[in-house]
Amino acid sequence: MSLDQLELDPYYLAKIFTQPIIPGKSMPVAAPQIEVPKVKYLGENQKNVALFIQNENEAYLNEELFNLLTNILNACKLGMQDVLLANTAHYPQLDYTSWQTAVKIGKAIVFGTASASLGLTDAPLYQLLTVNGTTLLLSDDLQLIGTDKILKAKLWAGLKQLLGI
Repeated sequence: MSLDQLELDPYYLAKIFTQPIIPGKSMPVAAPQIEVPKVKYLGENQKNVALFIQNENEAYLNEELFNLLTNILNACKLGMQDVLLANTAHYPQLDYTSWQTAVKIGKAIVFGTASASLGLTDAPLYQLLTVNGTTLLLSDDLQLIGTDKILKAKLWAGLKQLLGI
């Protein structure tokens, strides 16, 4: 068989020759971009403090837990205008890095099982953690914190460290 009779599929040629055969300019191939959906949250996020919960049953929190959260924020001298409250149950495909792309986060507090859905599974509770330049505090679920004074004290100690109170 001579080389004149050899037929090569253009697909395989492209795979073989990743660099141009003739020297010159080569066009870089753009990395595929992962599309992050526009996320919905409560609050105005003026101080870039994100609060993550996971609640499959409601849009965010029931009235009792929302009152507990606002009391915690008031103790930290924060209001809903300063933070964003996001329910990770509505966006199960997003990990913490994707959330950082979707919204501006300087500091974050992750309540309960939301840490698993964000990909933060093996981190200790009530200790500061740095992920991609943001500081996080992982805590128990708000329902547990509302009924346990020891957990409230642990959360308060962590919040003082996180927010510099």
